[in-house]
Amino acid sequence: MIILTVAIAVATFVSAFALRASVKVAAEDAYRALSGECELEAALSEDAAYYLTADTPAFHALKEACEKYGDLYAGYLFYASVGKDAGSFAEIYATDITSLAQYNQITLVSGESAKTRTGVVLSEPFAKSIGAKTGDLLVATRYGSDQKVTLVVTGVAEARGVFRQADALISEEGAARLLSLGDNVRVYNRFFIDLSEQKINSLGVTKEVAQDDIKAACPLFSVGSPVKENNVAVTLSYQSTLLFVITLIVAVLAAILIFTAVSLVMKNRVSVAALFKSVGATSGGLSLYLFAEVLLYGVVGGLFGIGASYGVIALFGALTGSVVSFSVGWLAALLGMLFGVALSVISASLPVVKLAYSPLYDMLHEASPVRKNRVLPSVICGVLFLALFLWTAFATVSSAFVVGIFAFLALLAALFSVVPLAVKGVCALLCRLTRGVPKAGKIYLASSAAKHNRHAYSGARLLAITVMAVVAVGALLGEANRQLSSFDKLFRADIVISASSEDLADIAAEAKQVEGVSGAYLAYVATRCEIEGDKDNTVSLIAARGQEFEQVFNAAEFGVDVSSIVGVGQRKAAIGGGLALKLGLSVGDEFALIVDGKRLTFTIASLIDTPLTVVFADLSGQDVSPNVCLVKGDEAVHARLAEKYALEGVVTSSRDAFGYVIDLADAYIRVFSLFEFLVCLFAFVGYLNTAVASYRDRKRERELLSAAGASKGDVRGIVIWENVVVVATAVLLGALCSVALLFIVQNMLKTLGLYFSLIG
Repeated sequence: MIILTVAIAVATFVSAFALRASVKVAAEDAYRALSGECELEAALSEDAAYYLTADTPAFHALKEACEKYGDLYAGYLFYASVGKDAGSFAEIYATDITSLAQYNQITLVSGESAKTRTGVVLSEPFAKSIGAKTGDLLVATRYGSDQKVTLVVTGVAEARGVFRQADALISEEGAARLLSLGDNVRVYNRFFIDLSEQKINSLGVTKEVAQDDIKAACPLFSVGSPVKENNVAVTLSYQSTLLFVITLIVAVLAAILIFTAVSLVMKNRVSVAALFKSVGATSGGLSLYLFAEVLLYGVVGGLFGIGASYGVIALFGALTGSVVSFSVGWLAALLGMLFGVALSVISASLPVVKLAYSPLYDMLHEASPVRKNRVLPSVICGVLFLALFLWTAFATVSSAFVVGIFAFLALLAALFSVVPLAVKGVCALLCRLTRGVPKAGKIYLASSAAKHNRHAYSGARLLAITVMAVVAVGALLGEANRQLSSFDKLFRADIVISASSEDLADIAAEAKQVEGVSGAYLAYVATRCEIEGDKDNTVSLIAARGQEFEQVFNAAEFGVDVSSIVGVGQRKAAIGGGLALKLGLSVGDEFALIVDGKRLTFTIASLIDTPLTVVFADLSGQDVSPNVCLVKGDEAVHARLAEKYALEGVVTSSRDAFGYVIDLADAYIRVFSLFEFLVCLFAFVGYLNTAVASYRDRKRERELLSAAGASKGDVRGIVIWENVVVVATAVLLGALCSVALLFIVQNMLKTLGLYFSLIG
């Protein structure tokens, strides 16, 4: 049982470690969908035209500046209808396909990458959605044009790399024909720079100097890494927090289970230990002998756990599909082995030392080395927990995490020491109620047995802590899923059009005339606004004119009093509750954002009930130009607008605005649910261990009952009722303590800017 427990703990730890690494890889891959292996991305500023033709001075300046230090790759995304018949809406990436292979590899499922003007490579999901395969002919059309282009499917690719963002890949010539621009016209909106160490060294400069030179030569472009480090850090921090909480709970359960199992093993070693001491063994030497046995358990269990982690990882991968890729590296395996050995030795220390340093006289009389439970330790642990629990309610944001850890440990200590008293109390009450009641004889005997059965105490402890963990983690995952899925409800609008700010007013006016559009509104939406006082994070700023605010944003669903933030020139805003707590701000305080390089000061009018760093503000009278047009309409409207403004801007569905967050969250929520299964597995193994030990120690008791006339059914009924009493008491106590644990975790998460309303 000890080896099995260590194996499960190590498998959980290694899986969590691998999962955390995969979170980082998946998040970086989401931002590197088009850039591939390129080190830099050059994005046009909001004031510039969204598309550049190859003959503009801005494009020539960018190309000349970049090619001194490496290679410049350019392409563009646009929208069209692609299919055998009526077709299907598709997001298409057009570029020099031969050049693309140098920085963004394509993983083909079938066929080969297109190298002709009529060839097209489809992503595997899109190909399945339209029923296309390699060799098929597809008709591509663009809204507003009578011209049609017949494309040949030359390949189908896995949904990674460029196909994480695009549905189809075609050549520049094919895109130009489709857009009626002529074969010699080149239009770009995506620029990636691959720095060459050879060129940089030949010029005698560093990479930092090269980047600065490119930025200076191209002021219209924002040059930086295609991986948004802040966003990756936020994603990693959020997922790591949940992994830390769940893994900590699993580790504590493992420690309790190992402690219980080793205590039972040490009891069976009493006669052996007495023999060793009788022939002159010292307490220190005996403890080393016993620790060597425990160490062997840890090593063997660790090896089994590392092996089992590959199966767990495979199950994780199957549940998350192609969103993430899991693997166990040598570092994870080494840390897993150290974790298993340390967990075994630390958990077994108390029973080993207790036995090794017991007097020989006590050993000869078989005094149990298992520590007995008394009322005083329970009272002390309970008072300590209550004090720390109340402290978490009043702790400042900066100290809530540290206080929460101690409160959590105190809760475990209190639960560990109080459970035996609770079982005794419930059994004593049942004995009093059923005494002298013939029909309740089995319950009386079961309660009497459980009242004095130390194995029942061990099993009850484990069950209580397990129920507390499962309920608390389940509530945390449910709240996380609810909060993250709230991104789907952010917009009342259905469609987001991003374009140059100088074109948006005309686009909004034109969009209102499109068939099926019920409204088009100008707004400002930015996902990476810097906020003063929080250098490690950015915020999503959501702004519109006051008279249109409620028409385009679901602010009220986030707990925002819309009337408090609208008004010309008020500069009031609603801010995410977690971010406000992290910065020590409350309603009435001021905070500043850097919006398009300008510092804007806002007064907090209300807090948003979300862990996300979202800020709602009124655009009326502020020195901020709209950067999006939000439109209400169905999927048909979406397709029409997407193709109508293929060269003016990007048209996306509002539900896809934060799609990568929702996709990752959905995958990891399912993965975290597997950790709950592992917790339940711990409970099953632990309770089975105590039940087997109880049966072995009380075998004579069962035989005496049978000799006194009890049938096998009577004995079975007594055993069942005994376990029902123990399990019901433990489950009830664990469920009650889960409320306290949720409150503690809720306050701990505030220090990370995660605003979860788990309790109250």
